Amino acid sequence: MNVSILQMVSIVSYSNAYLNDQLPEISNQGEKISMYCNKVLFHIPVEGNETQYTTQAPIDWFLSLKFRGVKQVKLHYKSVPNLNMPERMSAGFVGGAGIWMVETVLDGKSEFWYSKWQVDEHQRKLGSDRIWTVTYKKAPITELLTEVYTVDTQAEELKLILSELVSFCSEIKESGWQSIFAGAKTVLDNAKPSVSTYLKDMIVDGVYTPEALALMEAADRSYVFGGMGSWNDVVSFETKEQEGTYLTLSDKLYASLNKCILAFANSCVIDR
Repeated sequence: MNVSILQMVSIVSYSNAYLNDQLPEISNQGEKISMYCNKVLFHIPVEGNETQYTTQAPIDWFLSLKFRGVKQVKLHYKSVPNLNMPERMSAGFVGGAGIWMVETVLDGKSEFWYSKWQVDEHQRKLGSDRIWTVTYKKAPITELLTEVYTVDTQAEELKLILSELVSFCSEIKESGWQSIFAGAKTVLDNAKPSVSTYLKDMIVDGVYTPEALALMEAADRSYVFGGMGSWNDVVSFETKEQEGTYLTLSDKLYASLNKCILAFANSCVIDR
């Protein structure tokens, strides 16, 4: 899965846990959301002068939520139409998977926080695996239309699409991809994650149902969109009909996965 999306899933998880007093230990939460990152920072506009800002580390961000009157923290997604290339073709790369934002819900309005990922050249030259500096900034908007997706509905939708993909991969003799899609469907059929440690270092333990965790794992397993060697790179078909089926199923899968991620991430939100 796109690492920038996964980081936002993690931020939503920990933010809601702090809002609901579910995290007695705070010392290492910033580390848990910083996979591949040298720094993760939040730029908080100064009240009365939004051209200036203070910088907060993740722990400070979590602790400031109640003080700022935040009621809930949600994940938000908006697709970006592109006439030249479907969004799924760039989805495996940082910044290429549409617009994902962290929504902080206050009384009567929301704040939307987007991330900017930049390579730290010093860390890259050192050969570090933590080469990214990530900055979260507030978008100049207070309201966006939001669709609500449930775990149960999205699990059933994804299951149907995966079944179609398993059959299609058998038809075009792509056994490797067939195995990947079948494995993801098995997780959904079992209605629980395949291992108890799934996402353990990225989300708050104990606030998601087994069905929600299964949905996220299945989405993670079947998030096959990337660069060379990914599902996007399957180009050899015997007939035009097969090519058309591939394009249709690919678009259906990508759209469904985004809804699955939203359903999982926002299933931890509690009304306050």
